[in-house]
This record gives sequence, C-alpha cells and structure tokens, in this order.
Amino acid sequence: MADDFAQSSAPHFRQTDIPLYATVHRLIALGILLIFPLIHYGGRVPVMVLFAVLSAVGTEALWNVIAERAQTLDDLTAVEIGVTCALLMPARAEYWLAVFTAAAAIAVGKMPFGGVSRTPFVPASVGYGMAAVCFPEETFTFSRVNEHVIDKLYAFSSNELAPEAFSPIEMLRRGQDPSVHPGEYFLGEMAGPMGTASAALLVMAGLWLYMSGNLAWQCVASFSLATAVVSFAIPYPAAGTAFGLFYDLLSGSTFFCCVFMAACPCYCPKLATARYVWGGICGALSVLIQHFGSVEAGGAFAVLLMCPLAVPFDRMVWTLRSKDISWRTVWQAIAGKSE
Repeated sequence: MADDFAQSSAPHFRQTDIPLYATVHRLIALGILLIFPLIHYGGRVPVMVLFAVLSAVGTEALWNVIAERAQTLDDLTAVEIGVTCALLMPARAEYWLAVFTAAAAIAVGKMPFGGVSRTPFVPASVGYGMAAVCFPEETFTFSRVNEHVIDKLYAFSSNELAPEAFSPIEMLRRGQDPSVHPGEYFLGEMAGPMGTASAALLVMAGLWLYMSGNLAWQCVASFSLATAVVSFAIPYPAAGTAFGLFYDLLSGSTFFCCVFMAACPCYCPKLATARYVWGGICGALSVLIQHFGSVEAGGAFAVLLMCPLAVPFDRMVWTLRSKDISWRTVWQAIAGKSE
C-alpha cells in the first residue's frame, strides 16, 4: 500500500493534511507512555505535560493572530507536539524547559512552513534539539527512580525529586558501566527522559500506532537493525557488545524517536523501499551521534537531519523504478551471472 502513490511536483512536501483521527490515535499512544512516569515521579508529570501543551497551543494561536491567519488548533497537532516535548523532558526539569521546548517546536519547526503537513521537519525534534543545544545540563540530568515500592507510591502524590542521575548512554560516553538490569528497561526504572525509559510501554504504543495505521513499520525495522549493526561494529569500551546493542537502542530517547518521529507516515518517505533505506540511515546516524556527538540525543538529531531528505529518497526510488532498476531486477541480474 505504501507504493500506491503518484509523483507530484515541488514545492509540496506533503500531499494532504493529517486527519484528525490520526492525531487522536497518536495522542492515545503518547498517553500510554505516561503510565510509569505517573507512578515513578508523581505530580510533576501531569503539570509538565500541561505546561508543554499550553506553551505549544499558545504559541500556535499567537502565530496565527500575528500572521492574520485562521486558527489551526482544531487539528490537535499542537497538543500532540506539546505532549511529545513533555515526555522528552527529565522529570526533575524546571517547567520553563518544557515551555521553551514546546514553543520552539511550534515557532521554529512547524508554523514557518505552513503547518505539520508541509514542514520538512518533525516539530518536536526541532524543539528537543534546541533544548539539547541551548540547555544541555538541564535537558540531560535525569532522576533516579526510588527502589522501594512504598517510595514509588509516595512519589505518585508528591512533587519530591529523586536524586540526580545520568542516563546509561551518558555513563557509557564517560567510560562507566551503567550496569542496568534488563527489567529496568521494561519497567521504565532507569534514568532518562520521563516518557521514553520503558521499553514495554514503547512497544505497546508502537503496536497501537501500527494497528491504527499510523506507523511506518519499515522504518522501525530498518532503524532497529541499523542501530544494532553499527552498535556491534563500534561497541562502548565500558560495556559488552551484546549489552551495547540494548543501550544504544533502548536508553535515552532513541527508540522513542524511532517510533514517534522516524516512523511517522507524515514525515518519512512514502515508498516502502525508500523507507527501508531512509530508516536504516537514521538508525546508523543515531548511534554515531550518541558515540561521537556532543550530546546524547542521537535519535532526535538523526531524524532532524534526515527528514528533509524523505522526498528526495522517494524520488530516487521512483526514478530507479522508472528505469526498471529494483531489488528484484538487481538480484535477478546477479543470479544470472552466477549461473
């Protein structure tokens, strides 16, 4: 189905606006990721989300007023961007950081291009990237989850912050072994952005998006495979090769960015072959940025770099097919020569 598209001329980045039901499904998927943060960190989580959503909605409304345009808030994409930005924040962050991130996502990544359906960037990746560059200490200092169940229950009704901690990726970048138990990945108990630490919830959210038709599974597959291959090729000195694969994909915001940014049908290529190649490059770039970049947000910056190339990748695949060049024809040619 991903191949049933006709070629269109520039300057259009997207052919249609995002349906309201698609945004609602994505909001439900984001809501799934709030379950463990609410348990682990308590009252700060809904307040953080509220501030981010109000910032995104207010920025878009103000932009439309200044530009003398009709209001576009009824598509709920501003709400989705606000929730996404909030989930990328540390639970211990000051609320102004969520406000800044959401406002930057709208004012820099969305509205100057005419809206979500026309921007070549994922707005949330723009806001998160700006927060990472402008305020790296605030963006990447996380909270350590309390170890005892009673403490977690108390944290649900409390605004008390857990002790400071670095994410496993940052510890590996510093040459330290994070020694994270696999169970901590699935239950969201490791240090990291409050909505991205649980692999179990991310898988549930991804399945919801897939069943609702809002997930480009080809991008998820190639992104994950490329992450594993590059991580295996350049392992962290402080961790074993096998554990390094899990650290690179599941620590920090990498897999979250894969599911909610790289695999969003609105921003990734439309053709299946282009999605495989494009998603693989995104995954490889995310590992390289995490290993050698100045900040650990490899997934967000990889998507930020690759999103403007989504349409060129589609055009490249279309051009090759028009010349009868595809995986099948290439494989047939190689098989014919081997005979």
